[in-house]
Amino acid sequence: MAVDLQTVQPQNSIPVSRTKMIMLGGLRALDVIGEDFRSVDTVYINDMESPDVIVVSATRLLAQLPPSLQQVPDVQSVSVLSRQLTLTASSVLRFIIGDTPSGVTGMLRLMQLFVKLFLSEPASDIFNKTLGGGLLRGIGTTFGQEEGDSIRTNAAIAVDTTSKQIISIQSRMGTLPRDERLLNARMLGATFSRATTAMYLSVQLMNQTGIPARLNLEL
Repeated sequence: MAVDLQTVQPQNSIPVSRTKMIMLGGLRALDVIGEDFRSVDTVYINDMESPDVIVVSATRLLAQLPPSLQQVPDVQSVSVLSRQLTLTASSVLRFIIGDTPSGVTGMLRLMQLFVKLFLSEPASDIFNKTLGGGLLRGIGTTFGQEEGDSIRTNAAIAVDTTSKQIISIQSRMGTLPRDERLLNARMLGATFSRATTAMYLSVQLMNQTGIPARLNLEL
């Protein structure tokens, strides 16, 4: 059975209901209230990892602001990630190679392949210039409402293109296990933010054993 190095890690995102700025040991921190912090792994503040997290109770934790936010605290987002690896509606994807690199098989390997091709620009692979879903084309520039609608349409096309490419590639791989073979992929939702020029995508993959997995991406 083929094994890839794991570079994409799905983790459960724990809902946060309230945050409050406090001082902790002379440093600014957030007092965070949420649903269940018993399995907290990492807290991200403005997409930067908090250097120190204290879980006070199942529903409360304290997270120190990163050094760059200590002088001018401008908290725009807080993400609390669990140690639990999931592929559900509440999971998010992290691109990371851990301290102890490990292999990945099954649905996680299929998911990782899909994400790689989904984000790749066509012609970026010198060995096969037709590969790539082209999702990132146009992301990061300034858009009006019409352009935002166009990006959502392009995202749906990228999902379909990536799905067809993977199914075509895997049709020539006779020994590939069924749990790594893509049956279909569909976009569940896409929200475009003009304020941050970011897109939030939710895509469902189904392998040939009938097991679904949901990918939630912020671009």
